Amino acid sequence: MDQLRIDVDFPSPDAASQVGLLHKEIVRKAMIYKLYQVDEEGDADKFGEELKQQCEENKLRLPDVFDKVTLTGDSLLHVAADLGQERIVEMICDLFPVLLTRRNVRGDTPLHIAVRSKNTSMVNLILSQYATKKSTHDEMKDKEITRETNECGDTPLHEAVYSGDVDVVKEIFDQDKDVVHCLNKSKRSPLCLAVVNGNEQILKLLLQIPLPADQPLSQCRRSSPLHTAIQHQKEVMIQAIIAIRPELVYLRDEDGNTPLHYAVDIGYVDGFRILLKNSLPNKLDKTDQTALERNKKGYLPLHLACKRGYVKMVKEFLELEWPINPYIVLNQKGQNILHIAAKNGRGGVVEYLLRNCKTYDLSITQKDYDGNTPLHLASKNLFPEIIHLITEYYRTGLNLTNKDGLTARDISETFEHPMLRKRKSVSMELLKRAGVPVNHMLHSQRQPQPEKDTFDFQLQSHVQPGKDIREAFLIVAALLVTVSFAAAFTVPGGVYSSDDPNPKIRGTAVFARKPLFWIFTIFNIITMYSSAMACGFLSLGIFLQSELTLTIQPSFLYLSSAFFTAPVAFIAAVVLVVANNRLLTIVTSVIGCLLTFYTVLLMLLSLLVSPLDGTSTTVRIIISNPKLRRFYGRWILPKISIGGKPKIFLHSRKQTRTRTRTMD
Repeated sequence: MDQLRIDVDFPSPDAASQVGLLHKEIVRKAMIYKLYQVDEEGDADKFGEELKQQCEENKLRLPDVFDKVTLTGDSLLHVAADLGQERIVEMICDLFPVLLTRRNVRGDTPLHIAVRSKNTSMVNLILSQYATKKSTHDEMKDKEITRETNECGDTPLHEAVYSGDVDVVKEIFDQDKDVVHCLNKSKRSPLCLAVVNGNEQILKLLLQIPLPADQPLSQCRRSSPLHTAIQHQKEVMIQAIIAIRPELVYLRDEDGNTPLHYAVDIGYVDGFRILLKNSLPNKLDKTDQTALERNKKGYLPLHLACKRGYVKMVKEFLELEWPINPYIVLNQKGQNILHIAAKNGRGGVVEYLLRNCKTYDLSITQKDYDGNTPLHLASKNLFPEIIHLITEYYRTGLNLTNKDGLTARDISETFEHPMLRKRKSVSMELLKRAGVPVNHMLHSQRQPQPEKDTFDFQLQSHVQPGKDIREAFLIVAALLVTVSFAAAFTVPGGVYSSDDPNPKIRGTAVFARKPLFWIFTIFNIITMYSSAMACGFLSLGIFLQSELTLTIQPSFLYLSSAFFTAPVAFIAAVVLVVANNRLLTIVTSVIGCLLTFYTVLLMLLSLLVSPLDGTSTTVRIIISNPKLRRFYGRWILPKISIGGKPKIFLHSRKQTRTRTRTMD
């Protein structure tokens, strides 16, 4: 090396000095590389000899050697701890103990590395070495090796719980028990991680330490193992936590929600049952009733179950004996459980409450602080299924008014939204058939006679959309007439020539005797006449300036039949032409049948969810049939969209359990 330096011609003394420094750095890196190699081999005697030799040859102090790290920031102690070289670890701790608190690029100390390797003896060695050397080194006095965190905020105990090694957890737990409640950057304590990992043995060990005395329960919510067990639906963990730390059942968050509120909110039935069992009234301690505790919004867990629509939870709650009547317990708005279920459109809960023999008429006719009954709230939010259930099971209190003097029917009439006309029409028809009255005096006061110019404007705004619809229908009908008329004289396969030897078949269709030609002809005729009739009705409506529904409805029916028959005629014609190609015939037939079926299905659904006219014959047929009414209210109306975005009005029993929702 020295000879190489002498032979190099440097342009200046400064350049020569810089190269000399570079040469020294290369030598030092080579020396450190040898030490790391010996460290990995695990021969403590050889490591000591190599360390002594390198210091003497390169005239280095021990701190200069031990300060060198790998590209990942690992010191010699990190490497030895990872490989389980106990004698080398002990030697390094004796020579340079401050490495016990040094971190690599991920923020891991040698203890983190040893814990991650699941090496119990190495963990014990590092802890004992730290306890011995801590008092003799100022750099280590203000640090607790068990509290040191890495870039993720994890302490060695966090890493031990991640690894799932009970013995390693015991080593750290015995050294520092209070670290059990330390939170990482994800706001998780080792207790919560034990719950998530499902390690019951580690959980029971860590639960031996109570919550910090200087930390209220309300501040421990995120680090509470019980909330974590509920969130991740760990039934065994919940039982273990309640058995060892029953006081966690009373834990509340910043909104006043107990663990039972959380279980109800996410629809976790098994967890709800466990918590409900432990919330039963205690004869010796009447305050031991967490199921009857409200959150800051005045909701009991039962109220939340009704709001979310969990029938099983409501049923199990009401089947128990409570010191108060849960049917009449009110929230802060003065609403009972039937109010809450009706307001949120939970048909299953409403039906169960109405069928339950314990439900008194008081809950049906009871008013909230605004004077609204459950029927008022269902009418206000346009829930036809709820209106049907209440008016079908109970006929009392239908004429009750709220503080504004409005009946349930009045409230439905005041609701205006262009995309909810069908829902409003069905709701109004149900209320009308049930005999719910209208406050005519109130309506006359609210609707003064319009002036002439106002009436003209209203008439124009009503007539213009009808005119546009007529014109659109008329264009479509005229096109169908033209196409079907032309198809009648340009039949598939063509016609016999006028020069044909047989005079009887001249000018007739070549495929006239084939069954598919019959289908083509019949369906083409239906398309032609249906379209022509639609044109006639629409033209008559424009000429007579008749009411919109008198011409639109029959025209729509005729056009609907034409939309169905035209594709069938087209399929028959295509199959006739390509009959010699079997595969193409099959593909054409399948595609045509599927698309025709899909088109007809969409047209039928449009009759159900169309917001055009709520007083149509379709709606009246549905209202008059209880089964159709129930199906329509539960499955069709909830899918109607508002402003192009789907809005689910009735309860969907498929809940997302992977996220925590804010409780209203």
